[in-house]
Amino acid sequence: MMKRSSWPVSAEQLLQQTEVLTGSGSWCLNLATNQLLWSEQTYQLFERPLDNPINLDDALGYYPDPFRAQVLQAIDEALTGKESWQFESKIITAKGQVKWVKNNGALYRTEAGSPYLFGSVQDISVTNDTLNQLKQSSASLNTVLDNILDGVITIDSYGIIQGFSRPAERIFGYRADEVLGKNIKLLMPNPYAREHDQYLANYLSTGKRKIIGTGREVNARHKDGTIFPIDLAVSETETHEGKRFIGTVRDITQQKNTAERIEFLSYFDRLTGLPNRVRLLEQLEQWLAEADVAVGCINIDYFRRINTVLGERAGDEALQYVARTIREIALKEAIVAKDLGDRFIVACRAPYCEPESTVARIHELLATIREPITLSCGTDIHLTISVGVAFVSRYTKANDALLNAESALENARQSGRDQVQQYRDKMISSIQQDYRLENALRRELANIKTGKASGFECWLQSKVDDRYRIAGAEALIRWRHDNELIRPDHFIPVAERLGLIIPIGEWMLRQVAPVIKATGLPIAWNVSPKQFLHEQFADTVLTVMREYNAPLSLLFIEITENLLLHDHDKVRAIMHQLNSKGVNFSLDDFGTGYSNLRRLQLLPVSELKIDREFVQNAFESHRDRNLLDSMILMARHMRLSIVAEGVETQLQADYLRDSGVDLLQGFHFHKPSPIPDWLQTLDN
Repeated sequence: MMKRSSWPVSAEQLLQQTEVLTGSGSWCLNLATNQLLWSEQTYQLFERPLDNPINLDDALGYYPDPFRAQVLQAIDEALTGKESWQFESKIITAKGQVKWVKNNGALYRTEAGSPYLFGSVQDISVTNDTLNQLKQSSASLNTVLDNILDGVITIDSYGIIQGFSRPAERIFGYRADEVLGKNIKLLMPNPYAREHDQYLANYLSTGKRKIIGTGREVNARHKDGTIFPIDLAVSETETHEGKRFIGTVRDITQQKNTAERIEFLSYFDRLTGLPNRVRLLEQLEQWLAEADVAVGCINIDYFRRINTVLGERAGDEALQYVARTIREIALKEAIVAKDLGDRFIVACRAPYCEPESTVARIHELLATIREPITLSCGTDIHLTISVGVAFVSRYTKANDALLNAESALENARQSGRDQVQQYRDKMISSIQQDYRLENALRRELANIKTGKASGFECWLQSKVDDRYRIAGAEALIRWRHDNELIRPDHFIPVAERLGLIIPIGEWMLRQVAPVIKATGLPIAWNVSPKQFLHEQFADTVLTVMREYNAPLSLLFIEITENLLLHDHDKVRAIMHQLNSKGVNFSLDDFGTGYSNLRRLQLLPVSELKIDREFVQNAFESHRDRNLLDSMILMARHMRLSIVAEGVETQLQADYLRDSGVDLLQGFHFHKPSPIPDWLQTLDN
């Protein structure tokens, strides 16, 4: 070691360089004279000019409370025997800058016994800021861990819990202080708890992993002993304290319950707990691959009335009662399913579906359902059901088997309900016919839309006045399909049910408008309730008539009494909107339905059409003639024009004219004919 006297630089130079290197300054206090000496680095640290001498009071002034008191206490303790001191404090420099410093000091006595205090002040602001940032980062990390959905649990290589986040507390029901230092097996049910230590030991010795770095679903144990499912993902890391395993856990109880609920609803009915149509079809497919099967479709008659009058809760009770009754009467080998709405399906395979015994059970079901039941609200209700049953042979498709049973059910409903009908081959013909009609109607409408030729035809039937002169006409649709005229009563109901009546009706209006424009005669246009209640109906009427420049006052919209049973306010609003523009309304087939005369008086109806049935019957009995006379008299009192249709003889024509009927319509005068032919009759 070099002697101090042989060092290449002086001790003062070394001290100065050391101070620069460590970011510190030195000081010395003569206790006898109270003189304080600072090194050049100390002056720089406190940002005090070198030409401004320092004393103890000045130096203490740089330390704000409570650090000033801490410096004085350190000096006092050194004087009473404590050899040195070291502490961190805050200072405010001469330029007002805040710094953190480390203070070191000790007592020194010279050979003559003079006491001195000496020491150093080191700037640790950067280190302290870094430490604070680390603390803040750690606090932020803990805040994040405490507020995420997943729990975070840390264990060491012995399985001892080292960390337990707040979400983990919420998931497992333990406070962190209850589990820290304990084995992770505390949170596991068997067999996981029993096997965990050995699994961890095997992993540490072999490195073979099963769940490290991957996620999986496992069961966990709550503080109260409840076993529940969690998603668990485990990772590992090395720390200064050794290997650590970090587990991220999420309670998936709700997700599991939701998934199970969704799966249940995919195959079962929520209200009754019975299998649904999807599940039944799957079972049918399996059975029909091996045996003959009987399928029954059951529908509650007039069920909608229960919901409307008594409410949905009563309807639900009725459905549950019917479900229980079917289940009790059906064979245990049968599958009972709940279809949409108020429909049930029962299926049974051979050898349990012999036709005679099956039909007998259905009749037993019909009789049982007829017995009155008392709802929870105390109301007694009476139910009946309609049933269609089909016996299908092996290898039949499940959908076809169900279609046969539904066809039989529809036949039971049309035959009066509260009965069972067995499927016969001819029953399917009406369904097939409807299907063919639907496709053909859609093709016709597509042709119209693209400007191609259409099979629809607009025919007109004249109306004559009291002098038997043509005074207008009624527009009637005809459909020529495959070189055959399809009767309106065959295709109109299909179009009505499918909503196709709306574009068909507009097509008819576009045939009527030019005739009105060309002839100046009133033309009646028949409108169905579905078409009338369509949201664009009024706008369509006004737009089409304006497009052809046809007078609205010559358009008579014929409505039926059935329309008046719908939303009265909506019907009234549409009628008044069009009537205010000049459109007239005629009530068609008057007397064949239900008419509320008071309601009729509130609507802008200007014309009543007496149905042909009353015209024909009036000449067969005095009673029927009195009825006809009463209808005419009533219309007169209501100041409505009267049209009588179905006039086929001169006797009928003369009587109706003399009774005050304004217009006559029937084969006696003119049969319906296509527009070009009808226009020629005007010229003649």
